[in-house]
Amino acid sequence: MARGLEYIEYDAGWYGPEFTTPDATRPIPAIDLPAVIAYATSKGVGVFLYVNRLALTDADSLFGLYKSWGVRGIKLGFINDGTQTMTNQIVDWAKTAAKYELLIDMHDDVRPFGYERTYPNWISLEGVRGNEQFPTAAHNVTLPFARNVGGPMDYTICYGQSRDKTTNAHQMAMAAVYYQPLNFLFWYDKPSKYNNPASWPGLPWFNAVPVTWDESRTLAGSIGEYIAVARRSGADWYLGAMTNESSRTLSLPLSFLGSGTYTATVYADGTPAARPYQTPVVVSTRTVTAADTLDVAMAPAGGQAIVLRPN
Repeated sequence: MARGLEYIEYDAGWYGPEFTTPDATRPIPAIDLPAVIAYATSKGVGVFLYVNRLALTDADSLFGLYKSWGVRGIKLGFINDGTQTMTNQIVDWAKTAAKYELLIDMHDDVRPFGYERTYPNWISLEGVRGNEQFPTAAHNVTLPFARNVGGPMDYTICYGQSRDKTTNAHQMAMAAVYYQPLNFLFWYDKPSKYNNPASWPGLPWFNAVPVTWDESRTLAGSIGEYIAVARRSGADWYLGAMTNESSRTLSLPLSFLGSGTYTATVYADGTPAARPYQTPVVVSTRTVTAADTLDVAMAPAGGQAIVLRPN
């Protein structure tokens, strides 16, 4: 609730070792799932459950059970698309999930082929070398021109991770740069890590940033080098910029803004540290108009995340 998240997810392990326990109808004793779902629902938070495809021998029965529990969505793992048979199976899982009013996220090697437009409950898929692999910044600034063109991309933002090869501001910018209506945040983390928000100046960005948009503008980009995208939700704009391993400054005209003045809250890279993940996030504000140009400075493997709100 404090972070404004709409959902939480239990990933692999909630029903036991996923490759040796193909029974996803019973949680492990350590998890009182009915109590968790009831509490989350009382707070307006939905629960997603991860299921390895080994446990999908009777998807109709399983999804019906989850619906009876009050589950809101499912994330299917190790789909490994590539044959007509598996493609048909994927579509059938999406249809079955829709029957039980469950949101669905297809994970691992799934080729985007547009069916999330046919089944609105199918809101995301992976089909990418994910951020959980801690790839390079150059990889991250290639994806907007390649994989993400094909549809939503589940990429698991890893803010605050010591294994990141990027800055935290770079991770933050992903929430605006990538199209992903089911953004997984704080991957590999525990809520207790963020008990002191003063230690994590990027949290207000994640508290506020939407996952659906009224308008999108690509402001600058070069494959494998840099990208800057602005997206509007209501009257507010969210701007994300990312660079590869080279530091750079982008001059971005704000001509997409409406009339009047806006307050720009800028989350930028501070002084580059020995390793990119150690580079601090520095927050500043300024007043801007559509006539202004922002100079967006980014550290190596860095980025910026900017909220623009009308005054």
